[in-house]
Amino acid sequence: MGLFKKKKQTAFGLDIGYSSVKGVEVNKSGDEITVSRFGSVPIEETAKGNRAESVVKAITRLCSESGFSTKRVIAGVSGESVIVRVLRLPYFSEKETEELRFAVESEARDFIPFDMEDVAFDYQRLAEIDAGTEGKALEVLIVAAQKDVVKWQSDVILAAGLDPRVIDIGSFALVNAVQYGASMLPSAPVALVDIGSAVTNIAIMKGEHTRFTRDLSTAGNTITRAIMSELGLDEPQAEKAKRDFGISYEGDPDGEEEILTISQTNLPDMFDSIDEGSESTAESGDQMEQQVHAICEQFLGEIVSEIKRCLLFYENQLDGEPVGKVYLTGGTVCMKNSDRYIENLLDTPTEVLDPFKAVKGDILSLDPLERGAKYTVGLGLAMRSVMGNGVS
Repeated sequence: MGLFKKKKQTAFGLDIGYSSVKGVEVNKSGDEITVSRFGSVPIEETAKGNRAESVVKAITRLCSESGFSTKRVIAGVSGESVIVRVLRLPYFSEKETEELRFAVESEARDFIPFDMEDVAFDYQRLAEIDAGTEGKALEVLIVAAQKDVVKWQSDVILAAGLDPRVIDIGSFALVNAVQYGASMLPSAPVALVDIGSAVTNIAIMKGEHTRFTRDLSTAGNTITRAIMSELGLDEPQAEKAKRDFGISYEGDPDGEEEILTISQTNLPDMFDSIDEGSESTAESGDQMEQQVHAICEQFLGEIVSEIKRCLLFYENQLDGEPVGKVYLTGGTVCMKNSDRYIENLLDTPTEVLDPFKAVKGDILSLDPLERGAKYTVGLGLAMRSVMGNGVS
């Protein structure tokens, strides 16, 4: 699968998540980028529990409701099936293409825990660097994804009547969304963290380059399942409790900052269905709220611990330069006080990302938190096609 030619000015980024599919169509005219169409549809499980069939139905419905003008799609894969690394190699000139590929593939075998025959593999030159007495060296970004995962993604897109032109990497989409959607090229390393439902994508960028990525298998759905188990709620109820109650954030020990909690007047009606024969009291509502707080803090804390390990690895093993800021996106950051809790645990300035600062279109009418949480990856995938950069 190749890139769109540069003359193509319309791109459709399709983000297939665990619980929903999201699409973003982008038009580029000169330097102006416009989100012309966008939408999100939940993935509803079929009676037979066929995941592929459920996803195809969701994509078909998304296209019908959102009216995308092109069938050419850029999608992304992430998770444990994807390996991304930055390698430092001896210098190869632009003409030494075959020699560089041989060196890259030889080094990559040490980092890829799958047979090379079973992965879709690509690489990209990043930069020439000074290697001291050894002269110049070359940094190369390598990417490998299991072919079965890539094929599954392509198959469901084809079954929905669309044309999968590029299968990219979810964490690269975060970088593209920031670089082009928010017009941001940080001179110092920043971390982009997308905490979705099933996967947490982490990408560290510096300038226009992706310096590090890691996908974690713990994400928002871990919190949801724990709430379901502890409180006996169904999935929609648990999702609402997670988002509305979230983290009970207390200010500094001197009491200069107000304690932030959900007021009792906002207790959701969803708890009525837990036990229709029981009486609803402020005391029981308080208890439920505190249980949700405890679950959210415990499991989000575990996710953040993994994120911190990634930041420390980058600092100690790669560039030797600390990450100066963390930008958050993904549905889980809609959970009350999650950004403040994450910032406190990471001890690093943290901000919820709005990657749509430099674009136009009706999507700007959405709440910045909502559009960033839902559509960042889709925007980044579409940007990949419009700008024509990256590996696939």
